Amino acid sequence: MNKFFCIFYILLFITKTENVLSKNLIYDVNNIEIESKISNSLNNKKLIELAFKKAFIIFVDKTLLRADAKILYKTKSEVIKDLVLTYQIIKNEKSYNNKNLSIFNIKFDPKKINTFLAKREMSYADISNISLTVLPVLIKGQDIFLYEENFFYKNWLELKEKEKNSYEALITYNLALENIEDLEYINSIKKNINLIDIKKINSFNKDTNYALLIIYSVENNFKAFIKTSIKNKEIDRNIKLNFYAEDENKSYQEAIIYIKKEINQIWKEQNLIDVKTPSFLDFFLEIEKINDYLKLKLILDDIDIIENYSVLEITKDYAKIRIKYKGKLSKIKNKFSSYKTNLKIKNNVWKLKIK
Repeated sequence: MNKFFCIFYILLFITKTENVLSKNLIYDVNNIEIESKISNSLNNKKLIELAFKKAFIIFVDKTLLRADAKILYKTKSEVIKDLVLTYQIIKNEKSYNNKNLSIFNIKFDPKKINTFLAKREMSYADISNISLTVLPVLIKGQDIFLYEENFFYKNWLELKEKEKNSYEALITYNLALENIEDLEYINSIKKNINLIDIKKINSFNKDTNYALLIIYSVENNFKAFIKTSIKNKEIDRNIKLNFYAEDENKSYQEAIIYIKKEINQIWKEQNLIDVKTPSFLDFFLEIEKINDYLKLKLILDDIDIIENYSVLEITKDYAKIRIKYKGKLSKIKNKFSSYKTNLKIKNNVWKLKIK
């Protein structure tokens, strides 16, 4: 191996650099719309503050658990401003109602966000977009409705919150296809519906992520029983819903939005990153090409849950790397798998190849 290039790539590896254009989009909040009648320079600052505030609320809704997000809604504008890494005004023009419409793309600073959350002992969810198949089951008295006469099945994809929110961006919903065997199975256990075996639902056989939703009333309480399987992890949850005796449709509409929020909460809970207690991992990079060092550096720089890394040992055949990261070990494994790498783990020894 050329000695000069070897030294060059080791020097590149010494510290982790920030990559503003990282493909990890968790800290990006785009298409923030702000309307105003005022366009002087003083009020332009105010417009930017409003955009930062709106983006921050969307960010915490997207990445934090509901209780923590609500606490941060009151964060002061000057604090939020300091958390912003970059922003871009992608549109600034008069709108249809004679107001100025400004559209912003905003990126928050990962290090500052992590410090900000750690001081408040909050964890964030490192989540990606997923596709989820749902089968809503409506029970009214002794009757079970699955498809055509089921309000939830017919309206699940159409009903959304007026304000574009996190659960819409994170989860793409699909409805389970009609299946006569599912209808027969659910009818056969309707007296003990909470004991339903989600694995016996044929509509989910080809899906990786799915949720069975049982919406029912008991003792004048309107409830939903949620059974999810997301990324091979099953979670059950019972939630109470509002019911308006004078307006059943309103009850059902609100229920769909609330259940979607709860599914989003479940997805976030599965991906929480504890920013207070980072961990360390040593692994071996098996060297086949001279630029494998550089390719690995680009990968490590792009993984936001990695705080820093260093070279512990290097030969012509391999390099031993130590990384400091936040979150679970399985998260790091999944992150590596999302890049062009080949990871093998044997006897707790991690060996990585660049494809």
